[in-house]
Amino acid sequence: MKIFAYVRYSNASIMFDWHIFLGALIFFILCGILIFQNQIWEEEDYSRNKKWYKWKASAIKTNKGDLSGIYPKSKK
Repeated sequence: MKIFAYVRYSNASIMFDWHIFLGALIFFILCGILIFQNQIWEEEDYSRNKKWYKWKASAIKTNKGDLSGIYPKSKK
C-alpha cells in the first residue's frame, strides 16, 4: 500500500515565499516605528519632568546616594 502526501514544493530546493518576505518586512518596519516612538515618548517625559529630574540628581549628589532622608516618612 502506497501513501501519497501533498507536497507544496515538489523539488528539493527551498523556495523563498514572498509572503514570508512581506511579513518580515512589515515586522521590521513596525519595530522601527515603535523604537522611534519610544524615543519621542522618553524625550517628552524628560522635558515634562525636567525640574523633578534636576531636583532628584541634586538630592542624590547632596546625600551621596542615600535617599532615605529626603522622602516623607510613611504614616503608620
